[in-house]
Amino acid sequence: MGGTAILTVSDLSKRFGGVRALDGVSFEIREGELAGLIGPNGSGKTTAFNLITGVFKPTAGTITFRGTRVDGNPPDRNAALGMSRTFQNIRLFRDLPVIDNVMVGLHMRHGTGFWPTVLRLPVARRSEAEIRRRALEKLEMLGLAARAEQIVGSLPYGDQRKVEFARALATEPSLLLLDEPTAGMNPQETADLGRTIQRLHRELKITTLLVEHDMKMVMGICERLIVVNQGRMLASGAPAEIKADPSVIEAYLGRRRKDGHAAA
Repeated sequence: MGGTAILTVSDLSKRFGGVRALDGVSFEIREGELAGLIGPNGSGKTTAFNLITGVFKPTAGTITFRGTRVDGNPPDRNAALGMSRTFQNIRLFRDLPVIDNVMVGLHMRHGTGFWPTVLRLPVARRSEAEIRRRALEKLEMLGLAARAEQIVGSLPYGDQRKVEFARALATEPSLLLLDEPTAGMNPQETADLGRTIQRLHRELKITTLLVEHDMKMVMGICERLIVVNQGRMLASGAPAEIKADPSVIEAYLGRRRKDGHAAA
């Protein structure tokens, strides 16, 4: 796939005490693609994701986003630059309406500031109306506009995931980072969200990177997969290539027996 790199990870390493969680990992995410970062449990994929989003600082290596080094930046700085993420564990304001949860993302980009808001100045009222309109637009994309005034904690789990997705989209990111988006979902919810991610990527043309454990979903929607194992790069390519890669099969299924079949 063509396109210039929007995100470049170079020789990225991370130690936690004496444990090397990531060891010299390098890859690129190209403008406009939908890519997946995968690997067996404990492979280092979540560590890599948290380094990219600023949760952790790398021990070594660099991360460049749109030509600017971002390794070591705090998450809010990366968000302001155009990187938006969701979390494996849903982080919504459960006692607030759906619409308010999405408006939080928009306030980061389009809010008028503390004093105009507190004093209810006309500029703040106009800004608030525009933020509400945009939030409803994002909810409409996800089929949740009719539930805008519902308390988010009362929604089914799959819909709560979509609210978090809407909030991430509301920041109008250049790069959308999805952390285990189907965690805790049943197969029907997983398939539905997979189709939603694919549709929104196609319609909005947002570069998307997701970390995911559900191989069927990843293989079905991603254009390219990056595989890590034991903290190191293992493979990168189209889903069909990855699915047939002997090193990937071995990493997921275990050592190969003498007869050539994978052992558990």
